[in-house]
Amino acid sequence: MSFDQLMIHYTAPSFCGIKPANLFSVSCTQFSNGNYREWEKIFTLKGLNSAFKKLQNGRVVVLVYNRLWVSEIVSNQYVKEYLSLKGYSLQDDGSFITQLMERLYHSSCFPHEIGIVLGYPLEDVISFERFSGKQCKYCGVWKCYSDVENARFYENKLRQCSYLCSKWFDLGYSVDQIVENYRKVSHVA
Repeated sequence: MSFDQLMIHYTAPSFCGIKPANLFSVSCTQFSNGNYREWEKIFTLKGLNSAFKKLQNGRVVVLVYNRLWVSEIVSNQYVKEYLSLKGYSLQDDGSFITQLMERLYHSSCFPHEIGIVLGYPLEDVISFERFSGKQCKYCGVWKCYSDVENARFYENKLRQCSYLCSKWFDLGYSVDQIVENYRKVSHVA
């Protein structure tokens, strides 16, 4: 896949408004700073923010997020308490994202609290840490420890969105056309 194909595939759920954020990584050789800057303009027009960080393992991690939605998530009292226990200073959602990206770069272990921003239930994020990723009830897009039926439904919706948007992108549709098409078919489904 080209960098542009990766971008649409992995960020489609955020573009289409069904996920607060998407995170993916590519090799440094596959990452295109110029293409990323073009996508950044598109993100801004769609009300999305993005950040990327070159990691020490030769990969680049890209985060695309809906700032308002992330702000709403981070302002939840239980989420605040959890993130505070993890050592985050929660002045605003922007500072949280900056801190999170720094942890991705500097930490020897993956900051699993990122699951909250990706739209996964707080209970599942906490349980994943508690059980070291074991004993989940369902393993799909994330390891589910609570509501399996909802996790399966949400996973199907995310996969369908990425599939359709990638298909339309490959057919030459613009991001605006892709989002419009997705809205039409998702209301039918």
